[in-house]
Parts: sequence; C-alpha cells; structure tokens
Amino acid sequence: MTISAFNHKKLTLHHGLFVAMSAIFSLGSTAHANDTPASGYQVEKVVILSRHGVRAPTKMTQTMRDVTPNTWPEWPVKLGYITPRGEHLISLMGGFYREKFQQQGILSQDNCPTPNSVYVWADVDQRTLKTGEAFLAGLAPQCGLTIHHQQNLEKADPLFHPVKAGICTMEKNQIQQAVEKEAQTPIDNLNQHYLPSLALMNTTLNFANSAWCQKHSVDKICDLGQSIPSKLSIKNNGSKADLDGAVGLSSTLAEIFLLEYAQGMPQAAWGKIHSEQEWVELLKLHNTQFDLMARTPYIARHNGTPLLQAISNALDPNATASKLPDISPDNKILFIAGHDTNIANISGMLNISWTLPGQPDNTPPGGALVFERLADKAGKQYVSVSMVYQTLEQLRAQTPLSLKEPAGSVQLKIPGCNDQTAEGYCPLPTFKRVVSQSEEPSCQLQ
Repeated sequence: MTISAFNHKKLTLHHGLFVAMSAIFSLGSTAHANDTPASGYQVEKVVILSRHGVRAPTKMTQTMRDVTPNTWPEWPVKLGYITPRGEHLISLMGGFYREKFQQQGILSQDNCPTPNSVYVWADVDQRTLKTGEAFLAGLAPQCGLTIHHQQNLEKADPLFHPVKAGICTMEKNQIQQAVEKEAQTPIDNLNQHYLPSLALMNTTLNFANSAWCQKHSVDKICDLGQSIPSKLSIKNNGSKADLDGAVGLSSTLAEIFLLEYAQGMPQAAWGKIHSEQEWVELLKLHNTQFDLMARTPYIARHNGTPLLQAISNALDPNATASKLPDISPDNKILFIAGHDTNIANISGMLNISWTLPGQPDNTPPGGALVFERLADKAGKQYVSVSMVYQTLEQLRAQTPLSLKEPAGSVQLKIPGCNDQTAEGYCPLPTFKRVVSQSEEPSCQLQ
C-alpha cells in the first residue's frame, strides 16, 4: 500500500537555520493511529517490531570526512549508541501505546500490568536494549517490568541476524541477481536513476570543495553521480552484502542528517536542507538502499525468517513452540526492539511497502510494524498490520503523544491475503499461510 506522503510546497528557512518542523511537515496530512478497532472486533494481542530510538552514527569513516569540507557535529554518546533524547522519544511512544492499549482493553487503566502480560525482547546492542527499557518506562512507568535478551551480548542474536549468526547462508550470485532484479538495472548504472537526489547531496556536502575531490578528481569535474560509481560488495561468502558507491554512501549520510534533526541539532546538515521536498529527495537515497539491501526478497527471506516466524507464532493462540524463550501464553503485548533492517526484511517477505505522511524515512527511529490479533463477535480471528511512527516534526519537537495527539500510522494490506475484510483485516489462518510461503526453511530456528 502506498500513500502520498507530502504535498510539495516549497518552504524556505530564515538565516539558514531550521524553523519549527510544524511549518514543514504538517501533522494535518498525517494518518493517525486508530484509537479502536472497527466495530464488532476486539483486540486480543499485539506484537510490535520496533526500530531503536535516535542514535549517533554507527560509523564515521575517513571517506565520510573527506567528502565534505564541513566539520561533522559531535554527538553526546559513542558511535551507534542511542542518545538520552532518543530514549525519551521512545518513552513518548510507550506512553502513546499505553493510552491506545488501555482504550482497546488489553492494558489496565488502574493497575500495573502483570510481568507475564507484557514481554520485551531486545537485540544485544546498547541502542536496542535501552529502547526496550524506554518503551517500558513509557508503557508502564514505575511498574518494575524488565526487558529480556540473549544472555551473551557479544554474539549475534539469530532472531535478528540469522545469516550473521551462521544459522543459514546466502549465495553470492543469487544476491547479485536478486538485487539487480529489484533495482531493475545493473548496479553500475544505479547512479543514473537518482541524479536529482545525488545532485542535492552534492550541494549539501559542498562535495566539489571536498578533500575527496582534490585528491581524486583529475579533470576538476567532481560530482557524486559521476565520480563514485555504485557497486555491490559481497563479503564473507555471502553473509554480508553492501551497496558501495555514491548511492550507498549518500544513504548513510542522508540518514545521519535526519538523525541530527531528530536529535534537535540547530544546524543539522549544516543548515542546507530548506524544504520538505529536499528531505524527501535526500531520503530517497536511503530508502532505495534499504529496498535493495534489505527488502529484496532473497535477502529478506534469509534475514527475516526467524523474526517473522516468531511474530506469527506469537499471534497464533495454538502455537506450541515459541522462538522467544519464556513467553507466557497469556502475554498480551510483545515488544521486539530491533533495527530498521529487521522491519525492511519483514516488509520484503510480506511484499508490503509504504510511504509515511510527515516522515521521509520509511523506517524511522522508533517506528514499528504493529501486528494486532483481533476477534469478531463469532470468535473468528484476524491479523491487522500497520506502521506506527513519529513524524519528523514530532521527533524534532519531542511532542508528547496521546490519543488526542497521536503518533502517525499507516494501515497496510498484505498481498496474498485474498480473503481480507473490508477493514483490511487478514484471517489468521490466511496470514499464517502467507507467512509460511514467504519463509526460507534453512533459516528457521529449531
């Protein structure tokens, strides 16, 4: 399902500084999270697959320094760590979910939830562990609930990273073919399809006056699209695939600019992004990189099968084996603190795509795929899927969220669910069949 995200209206910023995001990303165009299910349906269980909150860049390479004469800003935390502001923004989402779930009747308005009714499983990184804690602080403040995670924090959790953890493998030639099929062009031609976005990145970086250009540009024509061809880098016998070159590099940088803005930095992107169209144009590079490297079906199946299996099992009241330890049968809310790549993997497996009103990043900090199991009056069970997120304005302003001031939400329809209701709900048996057909058997957790 695709929703037009923005009404393209040019808005300039005074003196090169950012003005309030309400002037750029209007909440008026945002699809709000539904307060209650459609009439005649009752929510029974919710599974939330969330990206972690606002973090510092995961890396700062010499190349990233060389492609701009500007100085990158300092962050208050280590590379890859969630910031205190990022934790606060996640807790605001937790507070919103609290009100939503109280209204839906799966969370008490008067008492703390029992320890087995709310369950949080987090990946081993600092940013995901802290995200799980911040979610609980917002959902159930002062209730003493704790998160769960793999005991060994030094190893990859196979639930989130089965290929990296050695559960299954991908084949180099198949990665190359699958990515180029998704891109609909050989990767070395990819830059030509994104010249407007790369031109804007040139300007934002002041790339022509960078150390990279002084070192590498013999003919003095220095342009990201011409000077740094895109290529696919497949390493470790297929366990790691990266998009290198102008689009891959620009994807990383565009995401850093958005994180700077969400972090509240006064001169995010050195004050060079002046309109909502420019945010959209730059983040096209990031969304494209994720489409190719995480949503491509072959890659998505191998990296997403354990998570989607766990989500499907959690939604099935008759499932016997859980892929997460110690989940009680009467668990009502399952929160999985992961990464944007995990969300993209699941969307690729289910062939779901979206754009988010008020948010140029398709998998933004704190954004989540939310799966709800509902029952009609006859007891028949269904699954509803939506993407719930904070708009760029809400991240920037640290907007307190509530049912009156809700998070953004886009309800998603699942291709392959041919017997869905008019409300877009997929019968649980059909959902399980779609999931089963999308999985990679070699990557299932035993």
